[in-house]
Amino acid sequence: MSLLSPPSDLPAHLRPAWPWIWLQHLVLLAWIRLTYGRGFLYCWAITDTGRVELLWIDTDSRKPAIVRAPESPASRRLAAALSGEAFDPVFRPVLSPAPPAQIWRAARALIARPAALPLPDS
Repeated sequence: MSLLSPPSDLPAHLRPAWPWIWLQHLVLLAWIRLTYGRGFLYCWAITDTGRVELLWIDTDSRKPAIVRAPESPASRRLAAALSGEAFDPVFRPVLSPAPPAQIWRAARALIARPAALPLPDS
């Protein structure tokens, strides 16, 4: 079983969605390894709609590994971005109160821009 070879008993209606199912399985596996560590036995299943669900994890199969906290990022700016302190929404200039004249000038500038694609020959 891999990305390009789905299991033989997979229903026909789920075969086109196999890459999405495989991706869900990889995310589930990454979560299990991050939460419990490597080497734990687990069982997963696919629902009729193509969702991957975790059925059980055998926590007695191995002693849980200690999950270390990631080291601090290399820069203060990156640390602020990861923690959410440096959140700066892209739409902030839109929300700021601007005089109507500025809005009209910006709209006219957007409309007056030439098209990026060439016109078709006719």
